[in-house]
Amino acid sequence: MGKKGGGRVRVKQVGPKMPANITNPLADLAVPPEDMIHLPVKPDSNSGFLFWPMSETFLMTYDKFNTIYPNYIDSNKTAKLGRRIAAIDAVAEPTIQDIHEALVSLNIRHVIQPHKGYSRDATARWFNNGRVLVDLKGAAEKGVLGMGADGAFDLDDAMPDIGGDKENDVSKKKLLKQLALIIKGLPGRQKRTEEKARQIFEEERAEKAAAAAAPAPTPVITGTAGNRKKKGKKGKK
Repeated sequence: MGKKGGGRVRVKQVGPKMPANITNPLADLAVPPEDMIHLPVKPDSNSGFLFWPMSETFLMTYDKFNTIYPNYIDSNKTAKLGRRIAAIDAVAEPTIQDIHEALVSLNIRHVIQPHKGYSRDATARWFNNGRVLVDLKGAAEKGVLGMGADGAFDLDDAMPDIGGDKENDVSKKKLLKQLALIIKGLPGRQKRTEEKARQIFEEERAEKAAAAAAPAPTPVITGTAGNRKKKGKKGKK
């Protein structure tokens, strides 16, 4: 029931009140806090910057740096998944650590964002996340972005980079090719590639050994000679 007064409605409880000492009948089915699964806190994608050189950590302004994702130079990715250079010039499964080492060898300023992920490739966010912000203008001033080793004019460099920076497409593509070339010869990458190949070989050998040790399947007989029926045409009545 309710009573009106001053434009307000006051609700009045009718009937017995619920006892205060009542317990939850499903309390015994609840999972204890110590047995619950606690997922790690998602890191802030805009945090965790790693600057190179370290001496410019508090001085470097990277708001106009160019972005490089590992997908840009991954030969296993298609152009739809972000590859920006030809597959023959790219390298398989590069990491931001590989890109960092290559940029250090070229003495190019850059910033690493380890928690960023390429938006067009969901798998890269889990298995090969991160990106690098590169001082492309400084790289061009140092003469890193020149012609190829053979001195020939590369038509691929003159083509616009779809989805890239309009003013720096040519220079950025040259840098991507140079990074892929350096990454192929990095000692750390070669060691990682050999370890992965060895692991795959061991797994395949273990599967073959398990298949050879498995007992042969027992043949199943589906019929006997006594149950065979002669095939022929039925006589007419």
